Amino acid sequence: MKKNAFTLAEVLITLGIIGIVAAMTLPAIIANHRAKELEVRFKKAYSLIWNIHMRMIGDYGGVYDNFIKQNVKLEDSEELTELRYKYIDIFMKYINGGKICNWENSTFRCLNKDVSVNYKTYDGKKNAHLAADAVSNRVVLASDGITIFFGNTLFRNNRLYVDTNGPAKGPNRLGFDLFAFDVDKNDKIIPPMTFGGGGDNAVTEEGETGTTADCSIKKAGNSYNGFGCAVYAMNDKSPDNPALSYWKNLPK
Repeated sequence: MKKNAFTLAEVLITLGIIGIVAAMTLPAIIANHRAKELEVRFKKAYSLIWNIHMRMIGDYGGVYDNFIKQNVKLEDSEELTELRYKYIDIFMKYINGGKICNWENSTFRCLNKDVSVNYKTYDGKKNAHLAADAVSNRVVLASDGITIFFGNTLFRNNRLYVDTNGPAKGPNRLGFDLFAFDVDKNDKIIPPMTFGGGGDNAVTEEGETGTTADCSIKKAGNSYNGFGCAVYAMNDKSPDNPALSYWKNLPK
């Protein structure tokens, strides 16, 4: 009785077709998986800081009035610096397994290894303007890697910067895994806006245009580009095309 079987040529052709299809679809599958992972981490990090903030309001009767001194430079007052340290230390105590790290020369010393951190802007073209705006020796690290920086400069004393998966894991990029939030005068945590909250001031550095709350692939010359992305991430709307999903259309 004659048995039907595939010839070697037929097998090779089939494998070739499968390989071509896989090559065409695999990048999209990987990209979608990465986007979903970043979205989940963002929601988890936002939930963490929101819950801590609400617990502090309950325990201390408010955060903004007790711990935030806006429109002053911390280095101008030892008292204000100590108040900021107190805020950060108390904030950390609400995180199970949390600890305080130092951020010096873009290296976290408490990760049990040296990790060079080079945060990029939303468009990926420049280094993000973060180091000068954050308290360097009081960085809160959660056990799951979520890392929280605290603003320390004029107009940004009410700022929280959140790395949703930690500096040891990329992409370390604004609008991807690094987001900014502000504590407003009504004790609400809000995304930096193009008005108020320190987000309305125009960038004046040489060669840069835009504001400190930009989020757009069209702002490639702005080292603040991406600090305004949280509102788009929360609403899942692309900043450059609101008809598209934010997370599924992150710039390359």
